[in-house]
Amino acid sequence: LQKGETLQERVHDQLADIGKHPALVRSFFKHPSVAYISAS
Repeated sequence: LQKGETLQERVHDQLADIGKHPALVRSFFKHPSVAYISAS
């Protein structure tokens, strides 16, 4: 964390950045431990 930054702010900002990259979000669901979520 940077001086004056809270963990909540950091997590929120990083999740917002991840949300701007749909391909990155989709890639999380290719991991075997969560593959059942996206299985049809």
